[in-house]
Amino acid sequence: MSEKVNSVDRLINVIERIGEAKSPIAASDIIFESGIPKPTCHRLLQQLEEANYVQLDERGHFYPGSQMLSIALDVRLTNQHKLQRQAILHGLSRKLEETCGLALANDDPSPHMVYYDRIQTNWPLQIVIPVGFPTPLWASASGKLFLSTLTPPQLRRVLSKLELSQCAKNTIVDNQSLKKELNTIQRRGYSVDDEEFIDGMVAIALPLYDQFGHFMAALFCHCPKSRKSVTELENYLPILRIAQQSLEAVYQDMKLSADRKDD
Repeated sequence: MSEKVNSVDRLINVIERIGEAKSPIAASDIIFESGIPKPTCHRLLQQLEEANYVQLDERGHFYPGSQMLSIALDVRLTNQHKLQRQAILHGLSRKLEETCGLALANDDPSPHMVYYDRIQTNWPLQIVIPVGFPTPLWASASGKLFLSTLTPPQLRRVLSKLELSQCAKNTIVDNQSLKKELNTIQRRGYSVDDEEFIDGMVAIALPLYDQFGHFMAALFCHCPKSRKSVTELENYLPILRIAQQSLEAVYQDMKLSADRKDD
């Protein structure tokens, strides 16, 4: 039992070092600050990376992954920030007259996106995807958006865990076509789903980044194709980008408030 507790303590210590760092931190610094033996620390970091709790930047330094950010959002968002976030989503949904929300990446048991928050439209005809519902990375606007933010090594690891099955009539089911789509998403800064996840549904998604420029969540809007086409959703990009910036500002304020509380 004491050995198990010691392992948990070490894991928490590593997570704290990464979570408290003001910028991506090197493994050598984590080892020095935590006092954890080098082989053990590298093993813990590898496990955390595989579970998407931490990610690597281009220098090989560690920063919080989507799983850690998801927990941080759940734990640290105060009622005030929740109200601000929902007010932005309500306003966006009213302007677009469609369902809008946020999606987070999740790696348990396999990589997928999860609807974290959602404001449902009032149209009689609507597509209802509940909060917490897993959506495929390769076949959804938010999922493809997340994949487009990964480094080549990260993308290879994630794709190795996925079976690109056919979800709807336009689902991308081969790696080369998917990588071409991800390059397009990187270039234009947003992602679309044209009946790739569900037949008759279209969607658009924009990224939310933290203060270090790392992907935090996807802001999405989806609707029946009979009501709006992908092109019509793209016409709302100016409005979506205002909401994107507002939501990022809420997160920045939340992070600053939490830092002041910690101090």
